[in-house]
Amino acid sequence: MPTLNTIQTKQKFYQFIMYLLIFLFSSSCAFRSSGDLHLYDSYFPHETGLIPIPKGKVRATFLGTASILLDDGETQILTDGFFTRPSLWKTAFSKIESDPVTIQSVIEKAKIDHLKAIFVCHSHYDHVMDSPFVAKQTKAKLYGSSSTLNVGLGAGLSNEQMVLFQPGTPIVIGKFTITVLESKHTPPFRILGKTNATDPNHPNIDSPLAGPVKATDYIEGGTFDFLIQHGKNKILIKSSTNFVEGAFDKIHADVLFLGIAQLSLQPILFQEQFYKETIQTLKPKLLIPIHWDNFFKPLSVPLEPNLKLGDDFDGNLKFILKRTSEEKIQVQLLQGFETIDLF
Repeated sequence: MPTLNTIQTKQKFYQFIMYLLIFLFSSSCAFRSSGDLHLYDSYFPHETGLIPIPKGKVRATFLGTASILLDDGETQILTDGFFTRPSLWKTAFSKIESDPVTIQSVIEKAKIDHLKAIFVCHSHYDHVMDSPFVAKQTKAKLYGSSSTLNVGLGAGLSNEQMVLFQPGTPIVIGKFTITVLESKHTPPFRILGKTNATDPNHPNIDSPLAGPVKATDYIEGGTFDFLIQHGKNKILIKSSTNFVEGAFDKIHADVLFLGIAQLSLQPILFQEQFYKETIQTLKPKLLIPIHWDNFFKPLSVPLEPNLKLGDDFDGNLKFILKRTSEEKIQVQLLQGFETIDLF
């Protein structure tokens, strides 16, 4: 006959197994994609930019997260340029650094062969990490905050190849005119006990940063939007899901690249005000959501939505599609390396 100790031991074992199964089930759900792209197939153009750019047109190529290549056939402008995309495991538990082989393969596949400038929206690793190496390999100038420039110095860029942001001052590069606008990062979040909130006592990368380093060593250092004019047409690139009240009151954009990460996880009041301060105010003809993809997976495979662990792609997009359909604004999604001629 089993003793009391034996029964208690078995009960504890069964409890452990139950908790383990619950944990594994919860983890498997959390690490699943937060959306099904097949449901939105009609929003993808399925173009790869094989034909030459028509004269006077501007072509955009999406390279994941907030990496957007703009090309008018004479000059190329790039935002961010984050191509290495280390795995979730490596990012969370190890040190990360740029992979020159991966970067070069993306440069070649995307035909980045007349790049003049790279504009970095903020200095978290998923925006800035590869930018200095793209600059090195293309001879393009790196534009950014003091934090971004310290990442550039750590990677060996010279001061002559880097330009500190001067918000509000137009920069002419070929037929593009770029104006850097001060912005705000997506509201802070906490995952697995860690937060991406900026430490007010250490808000910037204040010395040269050379990899390999921890992902958390890449400090935001301020967030920026980019207003880009080409001829009579205007593009607004906004990578983060946040707003500065009234910042766009005097601005119109024909095309809006809009970061939607974690939008539906915010309070309803925030979602409504975000829509009002961006899409409703800018009145774009075309809206292209960005920063929706799982950047722990490589660009060499089709992009997937962010993980359920920290996002809700379906919720984000459904909110956007409902509101834009009411106002008859065209929405277009882009896969990795897909292109679209903007105007």
